[in-house]
Amino acid sequence: FDLLCSSGGEKMEANQNPQAKVHMLSGVLCGLTVLPLNPPRPIVAALVVGLTVVAVSTLLFDPRGREVLLIKLSLWIKGSLMMVIGRDKKWKKKGRPDPAEVANAKDKRIKRLVLIRHGESEWNNVFNIGPKIFVPIKAILALAREFLMVLQLSPNSIFYDSPLNESGLRQAEELDEIFYNYNDPSAPGYEEILKINKGNCVYATSTLRRSVQTIVLALKTRLENNRDDKVLLLSSLQEISTNVDTLALTPPLKSPVLPNISEFLTDPERFDASGNSGNKLLRGNGLQRMQAFAEWVFTRDEDLILVGGHSLWFRSFFREFLPKDANPFDARNMKIANGAVVAITLERGTIDDSVAIQYRIDPDSIVEIHIGFEKKKAKKKKVT
Repeated sequence: FDLLCSSGGEKMEANQNPQAKVHMLSGVLCGLTVLPLNPPRPIVAALVVGLTVVAVSTLLFDPRGREVLLIKLSLWIKGSLMMVIGRDKKWKKKGRPDPAEVANAKDKRIKRLVLIRHGESEWNNVFNIGPKIFVPIKAILALAREFLMVLQLSPNSIFYDSPLNESGLRQAEELDEIFYNYNDPSAPGYEEILKINKGNCVYATSTLRRSVQTIVLALKTRLENNRDDKVLLLSSLQEISTNVDTLALTPPLKSPVLPNISEFLTDPERFDASGNSGNKLLRGNGLQRMQAFAEWVFTRDEDLILVGGHSLWFRSFFREFLPKDANPFDARNMKIANGAVVAITLERGTIDDSVAIQYRIDPDSIVEIHIGFEKKKAKKKKVT
């Protein structure tokens, strides 16, 4: 039972709510009492009675379990609505000013950003990795795990705010080794990594667990040696998509509970959650969050900002703020790879002598520090 509920190689807090097993035992016993009555569909009847008993006993007698169920119910409702009527990827793209105009702005300011995409997640494992023919089977198994987590009254989830899988954890841990041993001055991004290791920057990340996990593991050595360093949680970096894995489990102004991460790195004191305003708006869109983030960047005194985030958010950022005639590394079309690191320069200025603020990514500033962008798969030639 516990093994089926595991995620990323770790048991999913099966004993987190001790009353969960009591509720489940009550449900099983009540379900079995239905069988001697010979209902038309005995298995279905037993399941319905058992699950009803579990739900009712949890709601009536278990405040902690009731909170978990209500949170999951609200997420299921919001997730369903997001997939049906969400507008997260929809905004007016035509007629927007060309970011190239910022290059000549008299009040131009610049910041250097180091973008880190999270490692592979449980969601990736189900839907994006391996032959597509196995997706239905993996999805069914994942749904079974999700259902058992509900019975356990575990606040965890595979689909909502999907955490890193085992491969993703290794990718994040590898970044810590790479940063710590980045000693070649001729290597791409050497100056940026040197500043990160010395703490001469600000660490920011999306509020989604897989991104936070990646950042704290990538900075593990730095954080262990510098206990006062803070990781800033920003809702503006939440992934751009209507999929349910882009909805956060973490309440506003709180830090996330991170599976498979040491207690030291998950200490709430490690985070600054003032930028966590909660889940993205149902009728909001990604452009609003990207603009909010870009403006936040220029409120900071630091010259360098490390940014933990997501593939579609980063790709949208390139599409929105690269000059219209520029597409280095095919950044408008290709995602930053899982566990990859890319550095860019972001510029801010007013255009056309107006008060309109615009942002520009300098196309010549983009550097692939580690792995970089995904590469196009070569098409297989037909053998005649």
